[in-house]
Amino acid sequence: MTKTIKQRGLWLIALLLLVANTAVKAAVNLNRSGVIYRIVSTQTGKAVGNGNVAEHDTYLQMEDLDLTAQGQDWMVMPVDAAAGTYALYNPNYKMGVDMAPTATVKWRLLQWDADTSNENQQILFKAVEGQEDVYQLLCSSDESRVMTMHDDGSLYMDTDASAEGTYFRLQDSGKTYATPVPNLVYLFVGKTSGKALTNRNKNEKNALIYGDTPDENDKSQVWEYKQTANGTSTVYVLYNENASLALDAGLDGNKKPLLWSIDGSNANQRVTIKSVNDEDGVFQLVYTSKSNETYYLKLNANDTTEMVTDGTSEDTWFTIQPAVLVVREKHDWENERIFAVNKEEGHATYMPYASTSELRADADRYAKPWLDPKSTEVMSLNGTWKINFVKDPSLRPGETDFYGDNVDVSAWDDIEVPSCVEMKGYGDPWYVNVDYPFDDNPPYISMKKNLYNSVSSFRRNFTLPEAWSGKRIFLHFDGIYSGAYVWVNGQKVGYTQGANNDAEFDLTSYVRSGDNNVSVQVFRFTDGSYLEGQDAWHMSGIHRDVYLYATPKTYIRDHYITSSLSEGDDYKAGSMNVAVTMTRKAADDEGTKTVRVRLISPEGKQVAEQTANFAFAEGETGDKTADVKFEELTNLELWNAETPNLYTVELAQLDANGNEEEAFATKYGFRHIEIPTTDHRVYINGKQVYFKGVDTQDTHPLRGRSIDVETMLKDIKLMKQANVNTVRTSHYPRQAKMNAMFDYYGIYVMDEADLECHKNWDDHNSGNRSTGISAAESWKPAYLDRGTRMVLRDRNFPSVIFWSLGNESGYGSNHDAEFSAIKALDSRIIHYEGATNANNATATEIWSRMYPSIEGNAKPMNSEANSNWAQQPYFMCEYDHAMGNSLGSLQDYWDVLESSKYGIGGCIWDWVDQSIYAPSDIQKGVFTQNGFNKYVTGYDYPNAPHQGNFVNNGVIGADRAWSGKLDEVKKVYQYVKFTGYSKTAATVTLKNAYDFITLKGFTLKATVLEKGKQVAEGSVALSDVKPGKSITVKLPVDYDFAAAKSGDDVLLSLEVTRDAATEYAEAGYPVAAAQYQVADRAALAAVTPAADASDLKLVEGLLYNSVSNDKVQMNFSSDGTLQSWKINGMPVIKNDKGPEYENFRWIENDAPYGSDPGYSQNNGISSKTATFALADDKKSATVTVNGTGSWSNYKFVYTIYADGTTDLKATYSPQNTNTSLRGGTRRLGMQMAFNGELSNVAYYARGPLENYVDRQTGSFLGRYTTTVADMNEYYLRPQSMGNRQDLRELVLTNDEGNGVKVETEGQVAFSTLYWTDQELYAKKHNWELTVPTSASSRSIYAHFDYMQRGIGSGSCGQVTISKYFVPTSGSYTYTLRFTPVTKEVTGIATAETTDDLKVTHDDEKVTVSGNIEAGTVVALYNVGGQCVGKAYASAATSSLSISLVAQPRGTYLVKMDAPHGHRVHKILK
Repeated sequence: MTKTIKQRGLWLIALLLLVANTAVKAAVNLNRSGVIYRIVSTQTGKAVGNGNVAEHDTYLQMEDLDLTAQGQDWMVMPVDAAAGTYALYNPNYKMGVDMAPTATVKWRLLQWDADTSNENQQILFKAVEGQEDVYQLLCSSDESRVMTMHDDGSLYMDTDASAEGTYFRLQDSGKTYATPVPNLVYLFVGKTSGKALTNRNKNEKNALIYGDTPDENDKSQVWEYKQTANGTSTVYVLYNENASLALDAGLDGNKKPLLWSIDGSNANQRVTIKSVNDEDGVFQLVYTSKSNETYYLKLNANDTTEMVTDGTSEDTWFTIQPAVLVVREKHDWENERIFAVNKEEGHATYMPYASTSELRADADRYAKPWLDPKSTEVMSLNGTWKINFVKDPSLRPGETDFYGDNVDVSAWDDIEVPSCVEMKGYGDPWYVNVDYPFDDNPPYISMKKNLYNSVSSFRRNFTLPEAWSGKRIFLHFDGIYSGAYVWVNGQKVGYTQGANNDAEFDLTSYVRSGDNNVSVQVFRFTDGSYLEGQDAWHMSGIHRDVYLYATPKTYIRDHYITSSLSEGDDYKAGSMNVAVTMTRKAADDEGTKTVRVRLISPEGKQVAEQTANFAFAEGETGDKTADVKFEELTNLELWNAETPNLYTVELAQLDANGNEEEAFATKYGFRHIEIPTTDHRVYINGKQVYFKGVDTQDTHPLRGRSIDVETMLKDIKLMKQANVNTVRTSHYPRQAKMNAMFDYYGIYVMDEADLECHKNWDDHNSGNRSTGISAAESWKPAYLDRGTRMVLRDRNFPSVIFWSLGNESGYGSNHDAEFSAIKALDSRIIHYEGATNANNATATEIWSRMYPSIEGNAKPMNSEANSNWAQQPYFMCEYDHAMGNSLGSLQDYWDVLESSKYGIGGCIWDWVDQSIYAPSDIQKGVFTQNGFNKYVTGYDYPNAPHQGNFVNNGVIGADRAWSGKLDEVKKVYQYVKFTGYSKTAATVTLKNAYDFITLKGFTLKATVLEKGKQVAEGSVALSDVKPGKSITVKLPVDYDFAAAKSGDDVLLSLEVTRDAATEYAEAGYPVAAAQYQVADRAALAAVTPAADASDLKLVEGLLYNSVSNDKVQMNFSSDGTLQSWKINGMPVIKNDKGPEYENFRWIENDAPYGSDPGYSQNNGISSKTATFALADDKKSATVTVNGTGSWSNYKFVYTIYADGTTDLKATYSPQNTNTSLRGGTRRLGMQMAFNGELSNVAYYARGPLENYVDRQTGSFLGRYTTTVADMNEYYLRPQSMGNRQDLRELVLTNDEGNGVKVETEGQVAFSTLYWTDQELYAKKHNWELTVPTSASSRSIYAHFDYMQRGIGSGSCGQVTISKYFVPTSGSYTYTLRFTPVTKEVTGIATAETTDDLKVTHDDEKVTVSGNIEAGTVVALYNVGGQCVGKAYASAATSSLSISLVAQPRGTYLVKMDAPHGHRVHKILK
């Protein structure tokens, strides 16, 4: 019979087993479990005791040494043994030694509940040299404090480490505590076998547990009784430090104990230790299964183990032998406390110049601070370095073959810096999300199977300019993944972690005149990688700029610019302060300096000038800070995203004689940020602002994480063109140069710290509160370093509106500390979604939600944006997950947000796909396959714990081409709202939704379309409409709107364009658009074949039936399947694939996190019947087909006319009532396969890019042309695509102009592709898709849907909302009319000169050919409306061409404007 030892029982005196020895032992081992010590003063010989008192807050006192006194019994409990940190615990009273820094009597030692995670109980044991077993006991979090005995015997943590009362000897009392104590280590020895549990040094998952002869030197037998968490509960596991794995009972499998990653939430690892009745010191290891069954670990006679339910067997009995803790060596790269060695403190970004004249002479950079400086005080080290690459730290080169001063590395490979080494062919890039490529066992890096922790050793030479003699020299890295040592001329300089923070080292004492060398050894993964677990490709290297710069010996270390603006003057008046920090590092450096600060207006005129004097006393070193104030500033030009006015703050350092020694400039924008107590939203310069944002990543298909300036600018310009005004730097700070671009172009920034420990949070999650490293005291300094370095570097950038503490790391005490540290440095608004997620408001000033629900109870957007309990501004830090064919309901999100009480905006996840080329393909120069970019995903590197294509979530693709999703963003985010149209008055009402600018300088353009063709256009300049105000404008077109009647099919298309060119767009660029239906289209007219049309014949047979004459031939199977169809002898359909119901659709948003939907690829039709009838006049025939199915029933009625026209009336009756993600119907519609030669597409529908029922706001009705090949969209993971809503007319022709026209009546959407949705689904990459070379061998698969389910954003977040579900009942009908088209009968209502022009393209150019009128303009646009090329026909010609060489792959519009025609043609490069 057994009894359970509850955890509290493990501390009870009743269970204390004291084994007394006759002699006091020496030479203590702090890591040996169970030893009872006396802590004896070397000065007095007295011992630390509690007076044998059990109460809390009892002060500790020095007492006469007494081996029988229970109050003097102390055990040493490991906290971080490798760092020498322990806690002291009295097992008799269950009390720990507490340093009490905040108690009534501060820093007087007392006893409190033992808690090794409490930093007040964490003591650094510092051995005293030359005295065996003598230590000084320091506060681990403040090593200036040491345990000190006072004269009265009291104990304090004082600051005089030289005092005699600080020395204590640990004396082994000769007693051992043999009951298991959490966080101590033991051998578990079978009572009957005498064998100890072991993994036999097979340190990998699934290694089985055996019994071997006990040997405490065998690390595989040493098990830590480890305390961990399961939610809010404390639980215990047996953990082998040597393997970094836990004992798992294997209850879900064959019940064989084995090793597995530690996880307190896993029932198979949670152990209860039971004592066996009447058997002193004998225990059982008990586990409870998920089904609540009790199992005992049994050690069999053959030394195997198993889990059994019989607890009476003595083979389940164990004795426990205290052991010595296995202390793993802590390298710097596996030590959370070491992340900066000899590294400079953070400071604001600047580039020094020798003088103000040199500064101003570099005019380009003076205006655009992201450009490379032309300064004599800066030397770039970008360029060619030497590299050595190894796959394990143990193989890395050292002094003799790497960093030694005279080492020759000329035989090493060359590599360009900055770069990611994996993209250069050194190792593999790995896509990892919500996981690590190493085991989650911080701070250690134990790589998962088939993965490696590579080390790249970089070296290069540089020549120090002679003019730098006598100056202070700094080495600056913008970023290194993930940690690095630095040597200069063979001398070790320092160490750095924090991949996306700056790292600087003072090289003054390491460099010499003339030739020098620098060596950098980069570790791919370090303990810092636990904080860099972002959803991204994980790479390594010196991935950002590296350079040297020189300053005076006493120098300006930092400058912090702030301003205070007056609300009463509309924030255009106030003051500015520049806090200048001067540093003197050496006592013999010059001690008298003057700093001159000038404020220069955006126009380049000096506004004001002030100076500050610095005088260091003789021998004084360190920092001095002076405030340089500019009072009574007036008529300030404010900074905001719409008018990003930038002043220049020039600083010049002067020596004691008034000579300039150094100068630099910082751009500064005056703006006021606040959350008013009366509104609880965010205001800038007194205006409530909506933040229309995107999340961004540093990513480039060729360069990986090493993004170049050209790409940065491309991103920002596209954002501005698409009305994006906000960027969240997910999930790490961008380079400082990109912040300068945000300042210049006008983008609000949420600057996010490089902090994401997603996997660790997942493994240690308690109600969204972390019990892992986010709450671990030893990790706090790393959190603070990453947060404060970001702020210190970036706080002068006006674009930074918010600080963000990081991403998806749960909420823990380290976030509170980070929040406080950042607030102490800067007053800007702080954001952290993890705090909101934990229902906490102490670490965030924003109520932030990730993927909220428009409908439903999961993170309900409507309620939280209107009534969150913290009354904080509501922000969607990630929403409308843009993976693949997605971004549904964007308008719906903003409808809720803009009507809410607290809503301020959100950032779409995310801006750009993180696709890359395989490094092996880069080396071979292979970038395309089958006409697609040959990008790769996680599928291509399966050894890493990847999530497939989840790395590609961009609104745009990796090549930065405009997309259909970006069309929607531009429309929803637009700043001019069209709020009303009056047909009778021929007016339109506009609202200025900008926050700071009027509509003066904008033009309203109007175009009238009849049946999709332009019949009138005009424009009018807009007046000085103030922000938030509306204006009603007379439509500037000569058109009688009132006369337009139903059936005329009249559309009014409107655009607002900006008159002047901007830094990101040409003059006339459209910033807003809308479209109104002036008059509905008519129903299809009745078909009346000519009287002389040949009669139709109906032939009915057992296997097939046919309807035919000289114009049309249609063959049907007996159940109504259309097997062949010819018009004028030309095949219409291919491979017997006539119209048939189709439900299957596959998009990544229907497959959250790569989980495929649980529905069949079949159409669910179980039976079909058909009837055939010929009209009495034989001028028409009717074929009626009825289908019965699980998704929907349908009725197809073909009416075939003698002139070759065929009407197909389709009625769908849904049968599936399920609307869930996995069970809901995807589409009500049909699919058919057209003849592959009909590859030219002209359509009248929404376009020009794909659109869907929940993503069509930015797509307008019109006539567009393209080809079937160019109907494709660039989704790396093939999926359903190419849909166009509101089809009115479709014309498919071959290259000779012959084909078929499809007109519609009712609600129809269509798509045409060379592949079925099933074929798309079967491929992992679009470049695997092939198209037969011969057109006659191709099939064109067309969908005609009454409705397709909304695409939503269900790959992460809202699936779709109910109004976009496919109906579950009722009947839904549309009609398709098919008529023949020949070159003479185009099928287009009114022929224009541009209709017959042929558009062809390849990767080099696009060509328009045919009879081109004089005066024709052919222009190439990205879909956002930016012109990227133009050609003009001054005289009649046969062809015009525009180059495509400089354009990325993607969609473009070829606009042809001729004197007698207009046409828009879509191409896909």
